[in-house]
Amino acid sequence: MGIKIEIIQATCIGIKPEGIPNQDCILIYENNKLLIITVSDGLGSSINSLEGAQLACKVVVDYFREDGQNISPAFLSKTIPQEWERLISERAGDRKDYRTTNSFVIILKHEKKIIIGRLGDVLVAVRVDGLFIPISSFEKEFINETECLGSNGNPEYEILLHDFQNSFELLMASDGIGDELVNDKVELLFDYLKTKYASIKRKKRNYLLENEILQTLTDKNNDDKSLVFAWSN
Repeated sequence: MGIKIEIIQATCIGIKPEGIPNQDCILIYENNKLLIITVSDGLGSSINSLEGAQLACKVVVDYFREDGQNISPAFLSKTIPQEWERLISERAGDRKDYRTTNSFVIILKHEKKIIIGRLGDVLVAVRVDGLFIPISSFEKEFINETECLGSNGNPEYEILLHDFQNSFELLMASDGIGDELVNDKVELLFDYLKTKYASIKRKKRNYLLENEILQTLTDKNNDDKSLVFAWSN
């Protein structure tokens, strides 16, 4: 029997002037071989950052859903930004108009491997066979020209690979949520989300998660807020 994976997700627009959209993007793809989860956080100062965020997620999904793609860290860290740049070059305006951060987690079900990629401040943390592994810094970092797609230079992803034997859980969050998480409390959030939402009917989970984010985090900051949590059964 294959790995069964449960997923909850929500994205909420931040407090901003009327007409400015939610500039976060979540994209999830799953088949019998793999699960792809990718989250982008478009930079609010870039006029087309939502499109840039959506394209970043699309590039990740399109790359990994193709059979036999190279998963070496050195190759991945450069290839995804290059493909994003190619697509942006076909659009009007400067690439800075489309700036976005992006992270992804790929679960290779048969191989029992986890591929993690991070560029910018989208938080990623995983727990593998009961061992909690924080991936991203929990301190707010200034997004400089090397930490987002569309910046000057040649931005590259941080790529990490992990194996698992029996179980995994993963959390991804844009900085509207990630900035509010305290380092030593994140694993408790894993336990809370898994315990609470595993007991809720699947069709209600995302709606209830969105309401919980709105009720608990809206007043914390003005940023858009996106969260994905997944666990294996």
